[in-house]
Amino acid sequence: MTRFLLIASLLAACGGKSTPAAAPAPAHDEHAEMQMPPEMKTFHDVLAPRWHAEKGPKRMQDTCAALPDFHSDADALAKSTPPRSAHADTWTTGTKRLVDAVAGLDATCKANDASAFETAFEKVHVSFHGLLEAAGEQPHEEEKM
Repeated sequence: MTRFLLIASLLAACGGKSTPAAAPAPAHDEHAEMQMPPEMKTFHDVLAPRWHAEKGPKRMQDTCAALPDFHSDADALAKSTPPRSAHADTWTTGTKRLVDAVAGLDATCKANDASAFETAFEKVHVSFHGLLEAAGEQPHEEEKM
């Protein structure tokens, strides 16, 4: 009996597929405890729930619908003062990459190109991680790409 309970507990913890959940559990946000500059936190708050959403048409739809926020938040980061821990040139290059990645994602969304969406969205995510590193914030090892 104890062995059965242990196995059942492990299967439940590992996300056994016996019954689909009504709503997905919130994904662990590896950046939640970081001390980010306000503009970076604002961008993160738009990116995180979409990045951690299940891949598929809904993720693309929700992400594309948030493009006005992605654009304004990336622009705000580009205009912000680099954190003290960041080298100014590295910060400027990183914010330009992020703005460009958001523009690329926008073009993909406007073309309704589902096959290119994940690659374009990943560029936004990777660019954001580059800024985290430039700001001296290090994501957990398992989150690095």
